[in-house]
This record gives sequence, C-alpha cells and structure tokens, in this order.
Amino acid sequence: MNTNYTIREMKLTDHQDLIELWESTEGLCLDEEDSYDNMKIFLDRNVGLSFVAIIDGKIIGTIKGAQDGRRGYISHIMVLPQHRGLGIAKVLYVKTLAALKAQGIWKCNLYVLNQNTKAMEFWKKNGWCELDREFSMLQMDMRKNNATG
Repeated sequence: MNTNYTIREMKLTDHQDLIELWESTEGLCLDEEDSYDNMKIFLDRNVGLSFVAIIDGKIIGTIKGAQDGRRGYISHIMVLPQHRGLGIAKVLYVKTLAALKAQGIWKCNLYVLNQNTKAMEFWKKNGWCELDREFSMLQMDMRKNNATG
C-alpha cells in the first residue's frame, strides 16, 4: 500500500469523486446540501477550510470545514478503510483547525452519528469531548416548511 499522500484544498471539480466516496462510506449521511450547487455555495463561503487527501491521483480522504464567525464546524471527514491508521484523518482535521484559528475561530464543533462508534472512539482518543447533553439539536428545512415566524 502506498503511504505517500498529499493534502490539498477541496475544489468544486472534485464533486463527483467526493459524492462517490461519501456514498460508499459507512457512518456518513448525504442529503441535498451535498449537491453540486450547494457544494459551490459552501466552498465559496468557507474558502481554505475543506481539504482532500490524495494518493496516486485519487482522493482517499476528505474533510469539510466551515465557520459562522463564532464557531467552526467539521463534517464529512473520512479516510478510505485501506488507508486508515496512517494518521491521515488527524492531519486533515488539524489542517482545518489551523485554518479556523487563522480566521479567528477558537472553538470547533463536529457531528457524529450515534451509531458510528468507530468515529466516536477516534474523536475521543484525539482529545474531543461530548458536550453536555442538556440540549437538543433542531433543524428546519425551509424548502419544505414555509414558516415565516
């Protein structure tokens, strides 16, 4: 197995390869926010925060980073199973955290599906901790709900 990898910023031209990777990754969910048009908006708003790992010209790892001016957010972090254990995921998230710090963002959140125990073990082993669960996360899809307040 080739262990020489490079990291570069995620590009919109990666979209089809990313979708194929993410669809084949256990514990990672996709929705309409991962469409080409929404990916363009995401990358344009969060320049320098999303990266891919590449071996032999193929994307083998990803991370999407974002910020809202106050907090950073990480999603879609994955490394193909045959390349795990090489520290690639850590390199990806450390690169995103450094980019967030450079933008003045000092706290970062990430989301892990409850059933993704391997991911939860990885994050806890690397110093991340679960937040106090005295809150619920709510979401409204404004395409489906025409609430006006």
